[in-house]
Amino acid sequence: MKYDFKFLSLILWVTQFGLSVLFPLCAMLLLAVWLQQKFDWSMWILLPFGILGLLISVSTAKSCIRSLKRDAEEASGEKPKVKPLSFNEHK
Repeated sequence: MKYDFKFLSLILWVTQFGLSVLFPLCAMLLLAVWLQQKFDWSMWILLPFGILGLLISVSTAKSCIRSLKRDAEEASGEKPKVKPLSFNEHK
């Protein structure tokens, strides 16, 4: 029974990850098309909005993967890596 819940949570995470990555890009492109039609701008407006949507998607993907990695480390019982002290944190 535990296996079923783990599998279900993995399927839900994959779905959430896919939507989290695709939604910003699609939303920015739809916004660009709406602005293009509203203000009668040329097609060049799609490029900056597409790049911005892509950057947001990459940022979201990185944070989701970081979260999944942290959860996997906690589940396996590994201790998190300790970052070295920076210049102003030494004692």
